Amino acid sequence: MATPGNEEPKKKRFFFHPFMDLLVRISKQITPEELSDIKILCSFIPDGDTNKMITAAQLFKKLYEMNKISETDTSLLEQLLCKVDRQDLVENYLKGNKGYQQNQQSTTSHIQDPQTSIQEIGRASCRERV
Repeated sequence: MATPGNEEPKKKRFFFHPFMDLLVRISKQITPEELSDIKILCSFIPDGDTNKMITAAQLFKKLYEMNKISETDTSLLEQLLCKVDRQDLVENYLKGNKGYQQNQQSTTSHIQDPQTSIQEIGRASCRERV
């Protein structure tokens, strides 16, 4: 208990942007194997950078810093999640994102070879976006 003159330091509160919070929540659902597969799909990121990334949150942050994903454009993230058979994350987290409707109209792919997938995509909704 704090006494006058001997006050406990206030804990710092970190403000998370809602989109960053969304990326963290998605990243917690990604397995190490899926992360490895997503890194392979992100061949536009130098290997030295991806080798240092041990969490999906780090990878998503890099994609954000590279302007590959944003609150209004999650198309690349959707493609990557679909490629590793995580359509559930697209359905559960990204459909509610306000940029989702714009992403549905996007036809640009940031993945170098969109025809090559690591796993067979199971849902038609993801096939349409890939």
